[in-house]
Parts: sequence; structure tokens; C-alpha cells
Amino acid sequence: MAMNIRQYTDISKSTSNDAEILAKFRSIFYQYIEPLVDDCCMRIDFEFGLQSGKDREKTDYRKQLEHVQAVRRKIKQNYLLKVSDAFHFTSQKTVKNPDQKINMASASLASDAMVEESHVVASIIRDCEHSFQGQLHQMNRQLSIKMGKQVFSDRNNPASPANLAHALAEVINPLKLTTKFRVAVYKSFEDHVFSQLGFIYGELTRRLDSECEIVSYDVSEIREASEPSIASSESISRDFQILQKKLDRWRSMYTPSAYDLIPKSESAATYEHFEIIHALEILGQLYAFEDADREIGSPLKWRVIKKLEELNFSGDIKALAKCDEDILDLAALIFGEINSDDTLTSTVKSALLQLEIPWAAVALGQYSVFTGIENPVRRLLNDLFAAGQFLNPADHSDRLIYERIVDVIKLITRENGSGHVHWANEASDFGRYLEKQKQRVQILEDRSRQLMQNKESLELSKKVVAKTIDDSIQGKELPAVIADFLHDVWQHVLLVDHVRRNEEPELWIKSVRAMEELVVSVLPPRDDDEKKRILKFLPGMIKELRYGLDRISYDKNAQSRFFKDLAVRHIILMDSKDKKRELGSVVKASPVVEQGASIKPEVIVDEWSEQVKDILENSWAAFGSELERQWGKLIWKSAETENMLFVGKNGAKMLEVKVHELAEKFRQGQAAIVTLDERSIVEQALSKLDRL
Repeated sequence: MAMNIRQYTDISKSTSNDAEILAKFRSIFYQYIEPLVDDCCMRIDFEFGLQSGKDREKTDYRKQLEHVQAVRRKIKQNYLLKVSDAFHFTSQKTVKNPDQKINMASASLASDAMVEESHVVASIIRDCEHSFQGQLHQMNRQLSIKMGKQVFSDRNNPASPANLAHALAEVINPLKLTTKFRVAVYKSFEDHVFSQLGFIYGELTRRLDSECEIVSYDVSEIREASEPSIASSESISRDFQILQKKLDRWRSMYTPSAYDLIPKSESAATYEHFEIIHALEILGQLYAFEDADREIGSPLKWRVIKKLEELNFSGDIKALAKCDEDILDLAALIFGEINSDDTLTSTVKSALLQLEIPWAAVALGQYSVFTGIENPVRRLLNDLFAAGQFLNPADHSDRLIYERIVDVIKLITRENGSGHVHWANEASDFGRYLEKQKQRVQILEDRSRQLMQNKESLELSKKVVAKTIDDSIQGKELPAVIADFLHDVWQHVLLVDHVRRNEEPELWIKSVRAMEELVVSVLPPRDDDEKKRILKFLPGMIKELRYGLDRISYDKNAQSRFFKDLAVRHIILMDSKDKKRELGSVVKASPVVEQGASIKPEVIVDEWSEQVKDILENSWAAFGSELERQWGKLIWKSAETENMLFVGKNGAKMLEVKVHELAEKFRQGQAAIVTLDERSIVEQALSKLDRL
């Protein structure tokens, strides 16, 4: 019997209600599951190491690990997409039954690997259903109440352990991994994701009870399936009206230009948003062929108008509404600013420019994209741009950042970019990634800075030690063996004690005194009183010398020879009635002092030296030629040694250079200071409208 209109309307309402409830259910579910999946994928290589044991020594382990590290981002993305697809109401009727009985005749042909993986998946499902049976039942009951159904089974619940586990299996299957490593991935998800399902189910039940309101729909509200899903337009705010006035003044200042308003009659009809978005989607699909057009600066609105005219089969004359034309011009200005930025490599710039079309599409009618600093569409573009600045292609960490940027852009462009919620999700995800990246970079910068401080402290200590030794023997003709001992051996004792002088200051004092007493003891005494004084401090001096040599683990045999020679020398000096001094070699300055004296570069005072002198920490500089440019950030500059430390985007050391050396690079054109605008890229572009 044919279905009457009331029955059809009731089914449509029920379908819409169910879809709405599942959409809200998915939104809440993702708040809990997405961070867990992200954390699991970020530590998956660590889990590999724990579960591999002795297999880590095998060659195959390294290959498998590298493959997982390369695809772990895709594992997360594909898994979340699989889970998301299961929440669409239309897919609920077509999903395959995961519990379907397996034909044992065909199953007998399955490999042992498939059997092992199937066993792992089944074990995960069984354990989760057993452990979280109560929470799962309460959640299903809550969903059945909201949907007006008598029952809502695990099979229909996209968040049930079975559906989540089978979605993971669909993602893992295409990976080029051995069975052992596939099992390791499953185990990692079991430990870090599935083990938390009980808590998530409880939270979902609680929030569904308080947040999910059933929405009633009229049949008139059901849109054509072919019409794009577009967020409702915002009302034009006063801030956007002010921005429009600035844009009009800017146009008048630079007229004639391609940004001039397109002439149109007052009676002309205007294009609907879904028509403009449809034209943008077509342009996006042909993006690879639009590069030439982009390079000559063709504004986006002219390409959109051309495509709209091609698609207009009604014969009616239409034009862009003023607000829509302004939005397209503002988007073109922003991406023009990206195209002219010098802190981006050509590959990063090319990737970011792919967002122009989807970004303009999602901005139509969403005026807060241009006026609201925290708007997710605006924030995502700002974050992607900031992440892409100062990337050195030769650096592995920077390449990973670039790949993450490309992954986000691919996801956006694949979805045609017109879904505001999709941008918001990516903005949230990428924002968390940047925050973690910022923490890692800060740790590396702190380590690099500490290493330089330690290095400088050691360098300064060497100079102090060398000067202390030279002061103690100045004007004295020491035996060559003693002079060599002080310069070659005892300086290491003094260096260790000077580095630790803040923790154990008495060691430095005793070591210096022992050195001074040693110098006095190997010179002929002037009279009997001096001889008595020497004999009095000799035991303590010998003890202190031995203690110092033990602290640096000086060779025992060498120690014995030295102290035997020293004892013989003391006996000769103390018993000798002849006051004639023993001739020794001419005492030379310490090697560190000689080196410091010989390396005194001529200081050239010019604009370059002044520029380097005035450079502040956290300033960026470009090194090398334009074709092979590298960027570095100054994080440390010493007034004592004139050492400067530059790090890359990842926080690791890139270049250590002296002030005069950097000034010479500036003179030769091999380095230059980069003027960095601290504002976001959207703020930079829109600020041009203020500079009239």
C-alpha cells in the first residue's frame, strides 16, 4: 500500500530527530575520545619499544618503527573519520553486521596472521563489553529514550566497543606491518583508548540527560539533498561595517585596481551563498590549474564571477552582494599577504595558498571570521601560518611540522572547506598540537641555552685558572718539570675546583694555596727561617697535592714518579749549603693566555657591527643565500665572551658564532636580520586598511 503524506512526514521527522541526536552525541563523544586517540598515536613508537623487547635489536624492528612513525598521524585521522562516519544516521542502516557468523569453510583458508589479529580484536571487544556492561547499558537506554525507541542496541551504537574496535581494524589493515607490530598497535589502543570507555560512557549518559534536547522539524525545513550544508549567516556586526568602510577607502586610494567594486545595476538579483560556494568548490577542484592565474595576482572574486556566469543557465543577470564581494576581496588581501611573506619557504607558501578558496567559502556570511580574534576559522589560518614560518627544510623536525600542516590542509580541502564545524575541529586539534610543540621547543631552547652557559662558564674558568697559575710563577725561575706539572696537570685540578667554587669554595682556596706552596718549595730558601717555614707546610702541601690529583683521577704511576722526584728535589734544596738556584727553563705563559692574546681580531666599527651589537634575544636572522636560506633565532648572547647562540624552529642549536664573525657575515651578505611582525597574519593583512 502506498504511504500517505502524514506517514511520510512522521518518518521524516523521526529521521531528522535521530540524526540530530546522533550529531550531538558524536560532538560530546569526540570531546573525550579525540584527546585519547591523539595521545595514543603520539606515544605509539614508545609502546612499540616496550612490547618488542629483544626484537628491538632486529633490522625489521627499525623499518617497522619508522613506518609507524610516518603514518601515526594518518592512523589518528583515518580512525576518527571512520568513527565519525558511523554516527551519520544514513549509514546506520547500511553498516555491516560485525557480529555476523563466519563461514568456517572459507575461514579455514585464512592465514594464521589473520586469525591472530581477529583474536586480538575479539578479545578487546569481549573485555570492554564485560568491564563496561553497566555503563554501556545506561548509555543505550538514554539514547533510546531520546529517540523515542523501545530499545537501542549495541550494534546500532557507533560508540560501542564492537563498532570502535572494528573501525580500528579497518584502519590498521592497510598498514604495511607484520602481525606482531599490528598486534602492538591494537594493544596500544587497548591500553590508552579502550580502557577509558567506561568513564566516557558514564560522562556521555550524564551529559545526554542534561544537554540533548529533541528538536522538532517541519517537513518544510528539510532541504534538498543536493544543496550544500551551509551554516546560517551571521547578522552584520558594527565591527564588520567599520571594516567595510576601511576597505572602501582603501579601494579609492588604490583605484584603478582589480579590487574595485564590480559595477552592477540596482535591480540586479544577487547570487545566493550556496551558488557562490558551489562555484568555489569547482574552482578548488581545479586548483592545480589555477597557479598561473594566482601568480599574476588575479583576485578571487573575478574567478568566482567567471565561474558563476558559466554555471548560470537561467539567463538572469546576477551580481555579487556587496557583503559577499567585500568578503572575497578581504580573503584575497589576506592570502596576498601570505604570498608576499619572506619568512615562508616556497613549499609552505604553496601549501597555505591552497586554503584561499575553502577559507573564502567558509567565511561567506560568517563576519566574525574577520572581526573575532578567537573565531576558529581565523585562528586555524593564523596557527598554520605561524607554524610554517622559519622552517628549515633540511631539519627533520621542521619537515614533520610541514607534513602536519599539509595534512590539515588536505583534510580541509577534501571536505571542500565550507563546513564551519570541520574548521572548528581542526582548529582545536591543531591548537593542541602547537601547544605541545611549543612546550617541546621551550625545553630544547632551555637545554641549548644551559649548554652554552656551561660552556662559557668553563671557558671563563680556564682563563681564571691560567691567570692564577701565571700570577703564582711570575718572576720566578722554576724547574721545567714543575712548570710543566702546573700547566699540564694541576690546571685540571684548579679548573674542577673553580667550576665548583660556589658549591665547595674551600677546595679552590686550598688548591691555589697548595700550588703557591709548591712553587716556594722548589726554589732555594733565602735563609734558615724560610727553610723552617717550608719544612713546616710540606706535609700538608703533599697531602693536598695528592688529594687534588685523586679528584681528577690522575695516573697512580705518574703520581708516584712525580712525588719521588719532588722529594729528592726537596732534600737537595734543604741540605744544600750552596744558595745558588737551580736553573730551569723560561716560564712561559699558560696556553690559554697565549691563545687569548694571539686571537684578538681587529674590531671594525661600522653599521654592521652596530647592528649585531644591538640585536636582541629572540630576534630572527636569515643565513646563507636566498636559494639556500636557513633561519635561526638568537636565544643567548654573552657580554663576556661575545658568543651568540642561534637555534632553529625546533629549539635545537643551529649556529654558535662570535659577534665579530656575525658582523662579517652581514658585510658579506651571508646573513641578515629578519624583521618579524608579532601580529597574526590576518591582523597584518587587515592592518593595511588602516595605513591610508
